[in-house]
Amino acid sequence: MTLNLNSATAQDTPTPPTTFFGTVTLDGHSVSDGTTVVALIDGKVCGEGQGASGRKGTWTATEANPEYGIKSGDSLYAVDVFSDSQVPGCGTDGATVTFLIAGGPALQKGVWKGYPTPLNLTVATPHAGETTATPGGGETPTSPDSETGASGDSGFPWWAAVAGGAGLVAVATAAALWQARRTARRN
Repeated sequence: MTLNLNSATAQDTPTPPTTFFGTVTLDGHSVSDGTTVVALIDGKVCGEGQGASGRKGTWTATEANPEYGIKSGDSLYAVDVFSDSQVPGCGTDGATVTFLIAGGPALQKGVWKGYPTPLNLTVATPHAGETTATPGGGETPTSPDSETGASGDSGFPWWAAVAGGAGLVAVATAAALWQARRTARRN
């Protein structure tokens, strides 16, 4: 009798999150370090931007990265948008991801794909009489980690280790983002 351990492991392994990353601007200008970036799917909070050393929000680029259109001094973000297998109601292939920056809706939307996705976000200051979106119909956003019991303290993307080939791409991207965060932290 032959036991196929690979199929059993694959079925038990949750789908990794999609990591969105890029620049953030408010009215065409960089935002302050620590500005919140929240990702939602159908109004449910499915991810929150993480900066250096587990701090939440944006950080400032100290080096340019022309491949992604990043200039030194740009505000950067990275947010893991959890999969439905990690947090029910979150990411599935093709799901639309919306973003709130400091509570204001970003003009861009993402598509959940299960792998790292560059996406530069912009938000405009609301004019008099306009309102901004509130996640979950007025609920206070909570970290997806609190729902799953996942620990974001280690900084290790556990999902990359189990995702196989796609995980290698994610690890390379995460390493580049980690280096950018580390460089920003030194300055």
